[in-house]
Amino acid sequence: MSFEPNTANISKIDFKPYMIECAFDYYSMAVNSNHPRMGLQNVMCALSLEILLKSFNASISGNNGRLDETYKFDKSALIKQEILPDKANVHDLGVLYESIPSDIKKYLFESFELDILKKNRKLFIESRYIYERSANSIHNDDLIKLTARVICKIVHLYKIQGCTDFFIKEFNIDKLYFSHNQPYI
Repeated sequence: MSFEPNTANISKIDFKPYMIECAFDYYSMAVNSNHPRMGLQNVMCALSLEILLKSFNASISGNNGRLDETYKFDKSALIKQEILPDKANVHDLGVLYESIPSDIKKYLFESFELDILKKNRKLFIESRYIYERSANSIHNDDLIKLTARVICKIVHLYKIQGCTDFFIKEFNIDKLYFSHNQPYI
């Protein structure tokens, strides 16, 4: 058994492999901590999803082609193109979801996954300071599992479209997908 989502209707994307690796690092820190705290794990996964979604609208800003390539998410350019509203909060996962191409939206999120994303759209904004009264105090692992699935889908897409980055090429999609999404197997 292997994880192989359908990529047939996806347009060619620009690769941002270091962003994907950084998102995976945040996810890994969340799920592999020796001191698991569901609230913190969810915040870290929301940050990971933010990076993943921003990767579709980022441009290379330095170290082109190197392992430490850097990127810039240009909110003002997206506003000028009317992709984002004027006062968009780019930590809002719903806003970032709306900014990605429609074929990518359909590929990354099934309806139940989109419900999870929308329910947690402001989790990073509202809960990153867990000691504040307004921070979310009830958590489940839906966002954590969604983050794993989105990472797997993006890495799979990168592989299918020919990304040669070492992290992408060596990434074990099946290991992450099947070890972190058992209820969906």
